[in-house]
Amino acid sequence: MPLVSIIVPVYKVEKYLKRCVDSLTNQTLRDIEIILVDDGSPDNSGKICDSLQEKDCRIKVIHKSNGGLSSARNAGVKIAQGQYIGFVDSDDDVALDMYEKMYSVAKRENVDFVMSDYQRICADGTYYLKTLDIPAGLYEKNQIRRMIFPNLIMGEKIEYGPFLSVWHCLYRTDFLRQNNLYFDEKVRWSEDNIFSAIAGYCCERFYYMKGEGLYHYYQNQGTITTSYRSGAWKVYCTMNEHLHNFFDSIKDFDFSRQLKLHMIYYACNCIGQELTLPKLEAKRRIRNILETRQLRDSFTDLKMPRVGIKLKIQLYLMKYRQTDLLYRIKKAKD
Repeated sequence: MPLVSIIVPVYKVEKYLKRCVDSLTNQTLRDIEIILVDDGSPDNSGKICDSLQEKDCRIKVIHKSNGGLSSARNAGVKIAQGQYIGFVDSDDDVALDMYEKMYSVAKRENVDFVMSDYQRICADGTYYLKTLDIPAGLYEKNQIRRMIFPNLIMGEKIEYGPFLSVWHCLYRTDFLRQNNLYFDEKVRWSEDNIFSAIAGYCCERFYYMKGEGLYHYYQNQGTITTSYRSGAWKVYCTMNEHLHNFFDSIKDFDFSRQLKLHMIYYACNCIGQELTLPKLEAKRRIRNILETRQLRDSFTDLKMPRVGIKLKIQLYLMKYRQTDLLYRIKKAKD
């Protein structure tokens, strides 16, 4: 049994794939398995996966029809044999000692998962450390409830709390399986949000390696995180609905306000995307967003959050569905 399984979903990344896998095969922690999941990629990524497998016996390759990032990660989780599981996006890479450091902490502290910071690498090659607004160290359940739960799904300033992305975390495999933690395959984007929120609620202990930028997140042009997402609003409504399905039944903490802010956050996100379309089409789509029942429900009986004046004005325009004025203000701002 390997110590760590590293799951890498692969789709249209032939330009970046070898860079990613090289950072994994050269890890200082040698007892690992690397699971490359070719998610029906139409380019040469699948062939590259097979070629890499021939060079390193620790690499396993899954070829499957395209189902999205959630589906690809789940396929890897189902065959993973490691004591711990990590996730790496195939257009990124990691520090060569990332998994040795994280595994050592996970074993020493006996936690459900370990989380590090990460380096964000810009298109021009510059980079900076992304860190979280919480202290370093061990968190046990009482601290998690007091310090993490109030921002677990969405913070009061309509921004994400500390648990968002999975790729700078290392999870205990038994923890994931005991809590039936898989990625929601009906949510094709931002799928980390549901997984991370539920993992954060279920965990008894986690450890935060503050200041350790072990994961390298690249702003690669043309990848899913830098592209316009047609149909995104429908996906985000599904995500919010599925969060409700889990958190509405929770009795020991009230997450209802966070769920409303979560819906509003993604409405703001999608409105911003629609502004890139021609004027009439953009207005039509923004109007459809504002008329959505889930969003209207989120504004019902909602005390407005303490945000800056510009965002507060936008929220009021959204609440009262003032499409034309919202469009003009947003375009003027952009």
